[in-house]
Amino acid sequence: MLRLIDWIYALITKNRYLFWFCMLVNVVGVVWGGVVWYGPMMLESPLWAWPFIPDCPEAALWATLAFIWLRFGRAPGWFTAFAAFSSIKYGLWTLFFWGKHWSVAGFADPEVLMEMMLFVSHIGLTCEGILLARQMTPIPLLQRLGVVAWFLASVAIDYGLGYFPPLTYAVPQAYAFTIATSLTGLLGFALFLLPQRINDRVSSL
Repeated sequence: MLRLIDWIYALITKNRYLFWFCMLVNVVGVVWGGVVWYGPMMLESPLWAWPFIPDCPEAALWATLAFIWLRFGRAPGWFTAFAAFSSIKYGLWTLFFWGKHWSVAGFADPEVLMEMMLFVSHIGLTCEGILLARQMTPIPLLQRLGVVAWFLASVAIDYGLGYFPPLTYAVPQAYAFTIATSLTGLLGFALFLLPQRINDRVSSL
């Protein structure tokens, strides 16, 4: 599986046409998601909350920057970890979101095609996060704490202060909160575990 992930990463990053096509798709997702899905909510929110509102568009933006940085230099370990964490968390959160919605509402909604498009696009976002996670380098404990703290703050601001993503009638706020908290905890644990394993492997060589 790891070889397949590495092969896909090399395929995308070594073919400049494919690479820039993927980055363009990301940028379209950033703009569409930020303007259409989160735009009305952001206009009604204070500026200080804006960095925590457009979760998925921001994840796609961080992933785009991380891929470009990795291709043309070497992205800082903390930023690669941050982009991977963001892409996997919000990619999976969206998959759980639409899965819950369809389990209640079915597929009779006239906007089901758009919903399926969002579902497929967030499979892609999750996969981008996995590709980036494979490129992570060991990072200091303080930086790992900083990454996890950002996403804990995001959960607190989203669900504690009411700036959570737009939900459908079929998805309760409690469900969205549970998924967000669970993913943050699991990915946070992985972030603390994986760099240590990398360090152990390097020190044993």
